[in-house]
Amino acid sequence: MKTLTKETYQMIKLNLKNLLIFEVVYRLITGSVFLQAVNYGLRFSLRMAGYSYLTMGNLGHFLIKPWTILVILGITLVGLLLMMIEAGGLIAAYSSAAYSLRLSPVDILLEGVGNLVDEIKKRNVKLFGVVFIEIVLINSYYLYRILSHVKPLDFMMKTMLGEGWVRVLLLVVAIVFIVIAIPSTFAPHGCMIERKSFRDSMNLSRDLLAGRRKLAVPQFVLYQVFLVLGLIGCYLLCMVFAGVFVVTFVDKALEFAFLMEAGARIEWALLFIASIVSGVVYFASVTVWYYQMHNRVRHEARWDFNYGQDRALSRKNGVIVVAVLGIASGVCLFDTAYNGNIFTKAVVVETEITAHRGSSKTAPENTLEALAAAVEEMADRVEIDVQETADGLVVLSHDSTLKRTAGVNKRTADLTYDELLHLDVGSWFSKEFEGTRIPTLEAVMDYAKGKIDLNIEIKNLGNASGLPEKVLELVNDHEMQEQCVITSTNLNYLRRIKELQPEIRTGYILSAAYGEYYNNEDIDFISIRSNFVTESMMEKCHEAGKTVHAWTVNSKDEMERLRVLGVDNVITDYPVRAREVLYREDVTESLLEYLRVLLK
Repeated sequence: MKTLTKETYQMIKLNLKNLLIFEVVYRLITGSVFLQAVNYGLRFSLRMAGYSYLTMGNLGHFLIKPWTILVILGITLVGLLLMMIEAGGLIAAYSSAAYSLRLSPVDILLEGVGNLVDEIKKRNVKLFGVVFIEIVLINSYYLYRILSHVKPLDFMMKTMLGEGWVRVLLLVVAIVFIVIAIPSTFAPHGCMIERKSFRDSMNLSRDLLAGRRKLAVPQFVLYQVFLVLGLIGCYLLCMVFAGVFVVTFVDKALEFAFLMEAGARIEWALLFIASIVSGVVYFASVTVWYYQMHNRVRHEARWDFNYGQDRALSRKNGVIVVAVLGIASGVCLFDTAYNGNIFTKAVVVETEITAHRGSSKTAPENTLEALAAAVEEMADRVEIDVQETADGLVVLSHDSTLKRTAGVNKRTADLTYDELLHLDVGSWFSKEFEGTRIPTLEAVMDYAKGKIDLNIEIKNLGNASGLPEKVLELVNDHEMQEQCVITSTNLNYLRRIKELQPEIRTGYILSAAYGEYYNNEDIDFISIRSNFVTESMMEKCHEAGKTVHAWTVNSKDEMERLRVLGVDNVITDYPVRAREVLYREDVTESLLEYLRVLLK
């Protein structure tokens, strides 16, 4: 095994720079494109199914819809094609490396596409399944970790894994995959290197493995086990460094939330890197075995993979790599960053935290200062209230009069914006915020775009008001359709919004829950007083494809109750407290306590 490991390392090392460029750029571009394909496909399927959101309650019905099945098949086909190109490119790179030849990143890509086209022409359809099974097996741990961060899939996995028959079924599937993967280990190489048919490639793979499975299979498995252990070790080390940074530089009130956010980002980055390394190592090791077994069957000397010293990645090439990655990721992720994606928005639902009127216990409510505090405290969304001034501007204001926040017993609608600018809405909160002004919705959007999502509550000014249309116009002007949801106690406002732009997400604000309010087609979610949230109500709303936002949730006990019920969004004056309760991790808390003691 030591010799084969050395030869695998030599094969990777020969073309390491180009392999890394190809893999990282290819994953960034195709990953972004694939996620957006999933995004649009899922949104289309939800619309055809008559749902606004995907939840545990409606998931089963959603999956059996005809359009859902067609979209899943289409997305699966796209995924298989992308996998085949990557596998074909890696096999081409390593088969060239066997002859001491390097392929450029572009050549690796072109060879991958060429291999894909050849296999389609040869109708080697079964090879697609083999490649899929091999990639799933070597990435099984990484896929599990990724899915465990995507809700409601994480709840589904926990629930399903708790059932004995599900564990047995997964074991059977794993065994079937392994039974298929082992004898077909060299089938991709036979098809892509020797241009054989799938049947002939399978016969070749069996011949090469005859009597050698006990040597080959454990080696491939051990490589993947070592990579997983390395990933876990790197994650723990990074978390320790992140913990030291947090304890040293971050405000104590934000430590927990900051470390959890850092931990999530660290894990995503490491999963991305580990999945790349996993594929690179697997196809390199299989290629080494392929050539060595070929020579052994022919009774020839071992293939020489000793290429000597390879050149290190030069500074110039390093700059090129960074530039390419920056441009590629910037272009390919532009749509995701500005228009949103299902994995960062609430189509696939996770419990979000909305800061009530901004972080209203940290700064004066409905001000830019409160929004900035909510961003700093890592809230997912900010709830704001909007009204209209006498001269037609949309501004942030909650009460019917300005007496509580500005000391003036007048309505917002009776004053022009210039008059509002003379009002101090910060002194009532504390001297620190003296001179704080009422912001326009436009100013809030300018600040929030790309930073934090908005829940815009349109105050009920009567059905004759044109405020809903003005709010919608501002959302469209700022291209923040994916960053904003619009709520109101006035159902007519939401109906008008939907008539103008059906894709805008709307929420109906209720103080109490009566009737089948969740079946209304003009709303996408329910925003309700938290003490009316029950398990039965959650089930009915989720089955109807609606999510539940609970307000105003400030006590830890109430946060914990809603967490158990699986509420989709909590609206709170204390976003940091909510994150601690909803996403509490004992390991994270213990690490912080331990580091505080060490660094004192």
